[in-house]
Amino acid sequence: MRGDTARMLRRHNQSLILTALYHDGPLSRVELSAVTGLGAAAVSQLVAILLRSRLIREAGQVRSRGGRPRILLEIDPGAGYLAGVDVAEGCVAWGLFDLAMRPIDAQRRQLRSELPDIGKVAGEITSGLRELLNAADVREPDLLGVGIGLPKTAAGGPATEWSSDRWRASTGLAAPVFAGRGVHNLALAESKFGAARGADRVVVIELGAGADAALVVDGRVERICEWGHTTIDYGGRRCHCGVRGCIEAYVGARGVLRRYHELCQRRPLQGGNEVTELTALLASAPRSETAAALVRETAGHLGAAIGNLISLFTPTKVVLAGWAGLLLGGRYLAEIGRAAAGYTRPLSYQRVSLELGRAGPRAELIGAAALPLAAVLDRGEDPRTGGG
Repeated sequence: MRGDTARMLRRHNQSLILTALYHDGPLSRVELSAVTGLGAAAVSQLVAILLRSRLIREAGQVRSRGGRPRILLEIDPGAGYLAGVDVAEGCVAWGLFDLAMRPIDAQRRQLRSELPDIGKVAGEITSGLRELLNAADVREPDLLGVGIGLPKTAAGGPATEWSSDRWRASTGLAAPVFAGRGVHNLALAESKFGAARGADRVVVIELGAGADAALVVDGRVERICEWGHTTIDYGGRRCHCGVRGCIEAYVGARGVLRRYHELCQRRPLQGGNEVTELTALLASAPRSETAAALVRETAGHLGAAIGNLISLFTPTKVVLAGWAGLLLGGRYLAEIGRAAAGYTRPLSYQRVSLELGRAGPRAELIGAAALPLAAVLDRGEDPRTGGG
């Protein structure tokens, strides 16, 4: 028992050092001691362990006052690779990154298997990932871990019963496999590299074909919620889930476009590209009263729904992300903010900033790759060791 406690403490302290170097490095041992609160002797001992594991490396020297130059330390990007996989309803994307989260290669293709057939999807994930590794000339044993982002249709079905171990067994990969829903991974990306970084309490909204939200507290994704399927209009429009009045039916791209097709009295394009259609709708608003009225209505509903989130979670920041969120917010963020202010208490809204996501167009893919990265930082060691 004493040995287990000592090992847990060592890993916790290594986690402190790795996290400090990842976000603020390069740092000297003296600076690490100040940042982590660990003693100089402990830092030296832990740094020696991490250097041997190749998770960190020396990064030159810096002059010190009246003494020997201090050696700087940083995360070693070449210690291994991180893979992210984002499974959408119609396609799958793969991304390969080094340990510093610098992109190596990426690819995307249509998903041939129907969701939520997890076995077939896992087979596609594995074959596509191995193609990506071959193209990048990276060996599979050099993977520190694989993160998989699941769409709502899979995450709400049998996939919820699948642990990361079962995903690993199903894919047949030797590397550790971590699975999370798309909105979780998007929030992780924003908390590590985007608009939510450094904030103490943030709600991250994923607005795409549908709508989801996640709560991030002190850089950790605390919970995800079916925000898109809470009611905003009693007896209102029917959502694709079968319930009436869902937020998703009013602000998700699928619902907005369906409403536009009804107003224009034309059928939706079969197999139409929702991104292209929503972009065109927003661009036509200045010259089309029908489009302008629908956009105003959408911004109002989204603002009211954001007001509900502010009242529920009292965040200091709300981040609007997802491809549809960035499209809509890029043009109408001020209108959305004014609507939100009208649907929450003034004091609560005064404490909140509303911002667009900044993790980039591949945020969900980056968030998936950040799952194994988080495992490295949280465990304080190579996740392939499987240490307890």
